[in-house]
Amino acid sequence: MVLLLGCSQPTITSHINTTAPQPPLPATALTHLLAGEFAVQRGDNKQAAIKLLSAAADTSDLNTAKRATFAAQYSHDPKLLSQTSHLWTQLAPTDPTPWQYLAQAQAQVGNFNSALSSLQEELKRGGGDGLAHVASISISGAESDLESTYEHYLGWLEPYPNQPQLLYALALLEQAKARPQEAITFINKALNQDPNNLHAQVLYGNLLLSTHAIVTANQYLSPLTQTLEQTPYQLLVLHAQVLTLLADYKQAYDYFNELTRRFPQNSKFHYSAGLLAFETDTYRQVEHHLQQVLILKPDNHNAYYYLGLSAIKADRIDTAISHFEQVRLGPNQWAAITELVNLQAPELEHVEDYFTTLRQSNPDFTAEAYSLQAEYLLQLDEPETAAHVYAAGTHLFPHHINLLYGQALLAQSLNNSLLTEQLLERILAIEPSHINALNALGYTYAEQGIKLERAEALINKALAQAPDNAAIIDSLGWLNYRQGHLRQAKALLSKAYAILPDAEIAAHLGLVEWALGDTKGAFKTWNEALAKEPDNLLIKQAIMDAQNDFEQN
Repeated sequence: MVLLLGCSQPTITSHINTTAPQPPLPATALTHLLAGEFAVQRGDNKQAAIKLLSAAADTSDLNTAKRATFAAQYSHDPKLLSQTSHLWTQLAPTDPTPWQYLAQAQAQVGNFNSALSSLQEELKRGGGDGLAHVASISISGAESDLESTYEHYLGWLEPYPNQPQLLYALALLEQAKARPQEAITFINKALNQDPNNLHAQVLYGNLLLSTHAIVTANQYLSPLTQTLEQTPYQLLVLHAQVLTLLADYKQAYDYFNELTRRFPQNSKFHYSAGLLAFETDTYRQVEHHLQQVLILKPDNHNAYYYLGLSAIKADRIDTAISHFEQVRLGPNQWAAITELVNLQAPELEHVEDYFTTLRQSNPDFTAEAYSLQAEYLLQLDEPETAAHVYAAGTHLFPHHINLLYGQALLAQSLNNSLLTEQLLERILAIEPSHINALNALGYTYAEQGIKLERAEALINKALAQAPDNAAIIDSLGWLNYRQGHLRQAKALLSKAYAILPDAEIAAHLGLVEWALGDTKGAFKTWNEALAKEPDNLLIKQAIMDAQNDFEQN
């Protein structure tokens, strides 16, 4: 987002009482002046500018020329703005202000050479407010215009090294050129000259965010936002974003709550305040802000979703269900459906009818509904029925990755190695770099002690995508164990266990330690895992396998 320093833009009506040309006036000039005044009152800025320009030209009145320029700016007519500001330059040759408007008008029509000449005239007269505006226009235009503007601004640093507006504008241009550190250098110089420049403050904060200097951003913004009621809203929004990234949800909420007080009709501020209240478990505030969002934006389905989650936390299940049922669009629609399934919890004998109705009501989520049904059946300890649901789903959606992968994992848990292999191969035919399928298929081969070379290629391909993934490192360690490379296996499994002290990894590591003759180390590893999960079947099976091996030998 480009932050404009902006030109000085007094409201047109603020000049209504400005001293007008003293009578007697020529009849034509008086007619134009009155027509311009009436156009101002109607809000017809273009007509006001045209009439006031004519009156100013007839009378050579500076105040009328200024008012014509302000009206032209609000009319968004570059040609008219150019005419009015040009007249102003003639009537006030030493005033830098009209040159910023003239430069703006010229830049808006792509005449950057003239705009840069006008800016130079503004600088000569002690001004500079037009620099940031022209810089922002160049950023939105052709690359050649941006580069030309940038080179001219750099050249002006020599005669005007401490011009704060020039430094700010250069920071904007550096930001647009994706050079945040250079932009920070310029904005620091600008703030050294003018520490209270709001636009420079905001740009500096945004630059710190873009470089992930979150702590530094918080340290910079904290003194500027100490008094919430007096802090400019731009700094409140920016600091609230920083605090959210720092997980200081309580203080971030206070900032957005203050913003909702100032801007009660701003649904985005209410929505942000509601989400932050949700993070701090202050359900009354969640309800207040998100209900206000729905008053302002009745079709905000995300607000219904978070109201539902908040109601769950408050143990108001019927209310939660009611809110989730209102989520019919948006990124949280499927999440709301999943929550409804958990809350409504159909009995086993009603599961088929429930999910059939769900699929019919949500045709865009038919494939996902098959996955959800299978997962729900697994929660009910019905793996065989879940397998049939997966089969029906993959029959209708043979290229749906999540369905195929869910079916493969279930087949693996049911010891159906052939089906597991077939499903994982199908996934890799569709998406050759699917990291989970690569790892799962490689592990399946390693577990069976077959196709070990292919298993190694698959697991290494997965590991290349995620070098610190504990599950993949575990697979590679287990493969090395199957290949008889016990010391390499131990090194890999130890690394995996250090990253993720998971029971399955502990089972593998203990078996390798046992195979290396380190029975004490093996039992230490297993006992650590059992201390966390006393009933873990993987650990118990590993101990039984080790003891059987000891008895046989």
